[in-house]
Amino acid sequence: MEERMDSRKEQKPREEREERYPHGANDQGAAQEEAGRKIPPTENGQDSAYEEERQETPQEEYSQKEREQGEDVQEDGTREYSFIKETIKEEKGGLRKGIFRMAGFGLVFGVFACFSFSALKPAMDKLFQEDPAKVTIPAEEEPEEKAPEEPETKEEVVQAPLDADSYRQMQRSLTSIAVEANRSVVEIIGVEEAPDWTEETGDYKSSVSGVIVADNGRELLILGKTSVTKGVQKLRVVFNDGNSCPTVLKKSDGNLKLGIYAVNRSDIKETTWSRIETAVLGSSNAVSKGDVAIVIGKPFGYAGAMGFGSIASGKNVVDLADGQYSLINTDIAGSKNGSGFIVNLKGEIIALIEQETVEEGSTELVTGYGITDIKDVIENLSNGRGVPYIGIYGVDVTEEIEEQGIPKGLYVKNVDADSPAMAAGIQSGDIIISVGDEETLSYMTYHQALMKSNVGSLLKIKGQRQGTDGYVDMEFNVTVGSKE
Repeated sequence: MEERMDSRKEQKPREEREERYPHGANDQGAAQEEAGRKIPPTENGQDSAYEEERQETPQEEYSQKEREQGEDVQEDGTREYSFIKETIKEEKGGLRKGIFRMAGFGLVFGVFACFSFSALKPAMDKLFQEDPAKVTIPAEEEPEEKAPEEPETKEEVVQAPLDADSYRQMQRSLTSIAVEANRSVVEIIGVEEAPDWTEETGDYKSSVSGVIVADNGRELLILGKTSVTKGVQKLRVVFNDGNSCPTVLKKSDGNLKLGIYAVNRSDIKETTWSRIETAVLGSSNAVSKGDVAIVIGKPFGYAGAMGFGSIASGKNVVDLADGQYSLINTDIAGSKNGSGFIVNLKGEIIALIEQETVEEGSTELVTGYGITDIKDVIENLSNGRGVPYIGIYGVDVTEEIEEQGIPKGLYVKNVDADSPAMAAGIQSGDIIISVGDEETLSYMTYHQALMKSNVGSLLKIKGQRQGTDGYVDMEFNVTVGSKE
C-alpha cells in the first residue's frame, strides 16, 4: 500500500512537468526552473523519487507527434526546429506595373496639390503676409548758391531754321516721355448701382486719375482725389494695360481732398507688373515760367489722354487750413472736372491737377498743386497716418506790417469752427510765434513744425494777443487732430 502511494506521488509531479513543458525537461526554461527548485531529501538521505524520475527519463519518450510538428530531436535531447522555406517568384512584368502605379499616384497627388495651392494661396497670402514697409518720400535737396561767374565769351552759333520735320521730331520726343510717364498712371473708378429700377439698367461710374507713388511690399499705393468715393458701393483701379483690380481708400485728407488708395499685390496679374512702375516725384520749386509741360491722365475729361504746352506761372498760391500751397499753372486748356498730373521733360511728376483751384470766370487752363508742398501729406497717408490739423488760416507778418506795431510771427486770419485750434482758445488776430520747440516766423515754418507732430498728441503753441496795454504773451495746449 505504501509502495502504491509512493508510485502515485512520483507519477503526479512527472505528469505536471510534461503538461507544463510538452517538449521535454531538457528545454532551457524547464532546466532553469528545475535547477532552482529545492527537492527535500528522503528519510534515507537520497533525492526524491521525482528527481530520480527526471534523471532517468529516456529520450524515446518524446512523442512522434512532436517530430511531426517539425521538431528534430538530437541524441543529446536538444531540439532543432525546421521552418517552412518559401521561395517567392516575382510575377512577370511586376516591376513595370509598380512603376506605372507609382507614377499614377504621383500624378493624382500633384494635380490635387496644385488645385489646393491655387485655392488656398490668396487666403495664405493674407494670413502670413509681412508687415508693410514704411514709406519715405525723399527730401528735396536745396540748390546750392553759387557765386556769380564772369560771363564767358561764346562764339555765336547759327541754328538752322525749324521746319516740319523738326516739329515732328520734337512731337515724337515729347510723346515718348509722356508714354513712359503714363506707366505709373491709373484710373480710379467708383461704381454706384442704379438708384431706380425704372431707369436704364447698369452701373453709374465716376473716375479720377491716380498715380503709383509707393510699394510697401504688401500693397501698391496710389495717390488720387477722393471725390470719386462719394456714394459708391465699390472701387476699382484700371492699369494702363487695361487690367483692373479692387482697391480701398487707405487714408485721406479732407483739407486737400486727396487720398491714398491701396491695391493688394496678390490681386495684380503677372502681366501687369511688367507694364507698370512707381512714379518719380520731381520738384515743383525748380519749375520756371516757359518750361515745357506735359499733362497726362484725365485732364480733358477722359482717361488715357496726354497734352503738351508750357508752364504759364509757378508763383501763385492757395491758402488752406494750416498751410499755403503753391500752384503750377499751364497754358493748356482742360476740363473743369479734369484730373491727372503735370510732368516735366525728365518724366517726373511736378504737380497734381486740381481744377477747383481755378478762379471762377477765368479760362479753364490746367492747374495743379505743386508736388513739393504735398510730399509730407503723401508720406503720412501712405503710412496710414492722418495729416496733422488744428485749423488755422494765417499770413506772414512782413517788415511793413511789423512797422505798424504788430509782432513778428504768423498772423491768424481765421480759425475753423469746431477745430482743435478753436477748442484751445486761439482767436483771429493772435500772433503765433512758436509751435512746440520751433520758432514760427512764417506760414511755411508753422506748417513744417505742425507736420512733425502726431495726430492725437498735445502740442504747445506760444503766441501773443493784443490787450489794452499792447500785446501779451499767450500759451495754448492744442490736441492735434486730422481732417478726413
